[in-house]
Amino acid sequence: MNIIIKNKTEKNFARLSEPLYQIENIFQRESYEWYGDWEGRALLAFVCQYLLTGKKIPCMDSMVALLPEKTNKYLYFGKPFDGKIADEQQLSGHSWYLRALIKYAQTFRNDNALKIAESTVEHLYLPLREKYKNYPIKRRAETGGGVSGNACKIQNDWLLSTDIGCAFMPIDGLAHYYAATKDERTAELLKIMIDVFMRIDKAEIKMQTHAALSAARGIIEFFEAGGEEKYLQYAKDIFALYIGHGMTLNYENFNWFGRPDTWTEPCAIVDSMIVTLKLFRLTNDLTYKTLARRIWFNGLQFCQRFNGGAGTNSCVTSENPVLKINSFEAPFCCTMRYAEGLLYAAENNEILAEDNGGEIFRDERGRVFMGDKLLAEDLSGLVDGEHYTAFGKTLVNIPSLTEYPDETAKAIRLKIVID
Repeated sequence: MNIIIKNKTEKNFARLSEPLYQIENIFQRESYEWYGDWEGRALLAFVCQYLLTGKKIPCMDSMVALLPEKTNKYLYFGKPFDGKIADEQQLSGHSWYLRALIKYAQTFRNDNALKIAESTVEHLYLPLREKYKNYPIKRRAETGGGVSGNACKIQNDWLLSTDIGCAFMPIDGLAHYYAATKDERTAELLKIMIDVFMRIDKAEIKMQTHAALSAARGIIEFFEAGGEEKYLQYAKDIFALYIGHGMTLNYENFNWFGRPDTWTEPCAIVDSMIVTLKLFRLTNDLTYKTLARRIWFNGLQFCQRFNGGAGTNSCVTSENPVLKINSFEAPFCCTMRYAEGLLYAAENNEILAEDNGGEIFRDERGRVFMGDKLLAEDLSGLVDGEHYTAFGKTLVNIPSLTEYPDETAKAIRLKIVID
């Protein structure tokens, strides 16, 4: 593990060891609309941190032991599905729950965690086979929604969210479940979900990029577990759409396709790095390797804060080329998701290793690079490190905000050069 990943991991571990993520606070109130989301992301982050450091977040094992007391009779969060209205936020949140339970079961050889996952699939997801066939793929594009989405309307017996398309986040959790169990009923459900998902015009309905990228990762997992070749092509197609319509100039994301006036989301940026690393491993296409490096250097490193958490940033476009913090931390999602990003960075260290600079050049969009690292104008005068003179401008690398005290980080302004 290189020194940058090590430092980021230690800070994230410290943040996840604070009271917010301990046993008295880890289980959310019943009124929380994202059933299983916080708990699932937290447990997955804890296991990722264990794999990175060999150390356990204090409440990890206690959390798993308490699940039967904190969940419904089928061992998942929220009300049991009654066969009537499908809640896409409940389904989305439990994708992380499945991911966490499976990773915990595999890491610690814990049969109980796997049984909880089995009950969740049996009673929450498998009854939805016909519902997914009726998902409203032509829904009207929303223009609202916050950093944490909310339920907004009922259509076709679906309770929909402003996190548009989050019903397909569980392609990820279910694909990992299928890979672990080879339950063919789950494979059949996945085929239905993927078929519907691929018929959605994601740009037209302004789908949440996080939902699309998580689904893409699940489709890759399904392909690797024995799925047909078409699933690999599906993942490549989704990622190509994301690059064209969902990625900022510094390799972060628009929170929704076609909405560059919103904010970025480290959860989705982690997903984008994982997807492109997996596509590189599967195809050996060097374009994906370059993208993974650029996402890591210029996107994800600007997302982590001094306290070890992660937050959202501005969407950098040709119309709005200034990179700055949007919200300091999203502790309910991004701080926890950052842990898996760090795990993938460590596991792919040979791909993401620092380069030694090289000749400064401009790409076809006018951006200035040294190797795979973007150079930008420091409008704030606060960025440490080497400064470069090129194309008549004084430029700096996109910094890792982990190293900057809170008030300094909040004041940093970087202009991505595109002229």
